[in-house]
Amino acid sequence: MLVPTSAMIGSLVIFSALHFLPGDPVAREGHQTPLQYEQGMHRLGLDLPLPVQYVRLMARILNGDLARTLQPEAVLSGKIGFVAAVIAIALGIAIGMTSARKANSATDRILISLARAFLLVFFGVTVLFNLTGGLIFYDPNPCCQGAQILMPAFALGAPFAGYVARHTRGSILEELRRDYATTARAKGLAEEQVIQVHVLRNAAIIVLTIVGPVVTALITGSMVIEQFFAVPGLGHELIQSILSRNYTTAVGVFFYYVLLIGIANLIVDLLYPLLDPRVSL
Repeated sequence: MLVPTSAMIGSLVIFSALHFLPGDPVAREGHQTPLQYEQGMHRLGLDLPLPVQYVRLMARILNGDLARTLQPEAVLSGKIGFVAAVIAIALGIAIGMTSARKANSATDRILISLARAFLLVFFGVTVLFNLTGGLIFYDPNPCCQGAQILMPAFALGAPFAGYVARHTRGSILEELRRDYATTARAKGLAEEQVIQVHVLRNAAIIVLTIVGPVVTALITGSMVIEQFFAVPGLGHELIQSILSRNYTTAVGVFFYYVLLIGIANLIVDLLYPLLDPRVSL
């Protein structure tokens, strides 16, 4: 119940905030007589009390009308978000594990420097894309087909790969200093065996704690990426609907975003018992 309740509260907040902004969808249509304005407001149901408007709007969102309308945008955003998550988590864990195994070596320093440099990827890729009008790295016509999603996904996921890498390295090194790792070495196990047999599972529990925030950041960060790359996804749709005062789409997309973030974090919580049976939900 917590996830849908959070989504409902979030939708109510964004609905109220939008109505405090100046302007409305009818006023933005241009010059019109007062009668035409009133007719436009009535046609859209914007002359009704705000509570009634909110109930009608949420009814359309909950019965799936808006979801069916926004399905192409949702699929596109989902593809980019999935690839970005794979880049962030898989690449980050791989770099972090390798760096921990080569701790305090030249390889370790190079990899950690690379992880920090990933923070510059967003700026480098997006600035280069915009300066060249999309001619470098990315073909904007038509947008986001096939391999075209790779650059937005890389720009979204790479900065978080550095974050995951640093936490992975730190958690593995912390586990290697614990008594059970020392005991395993005393029994004659090689360092690589200690890591694979004993350390990785415990370190994974620590790494899992950052996956939830990373996924949340990826979901919210996609709005910025979609604006930079002119990707016609949910994030782009949310920004445009706010600017045009399209209340139904703006509230609906925000509702879906909050719902998606809640579900993602719920999945992460459900994974804990798989790694550590001592954890109960």
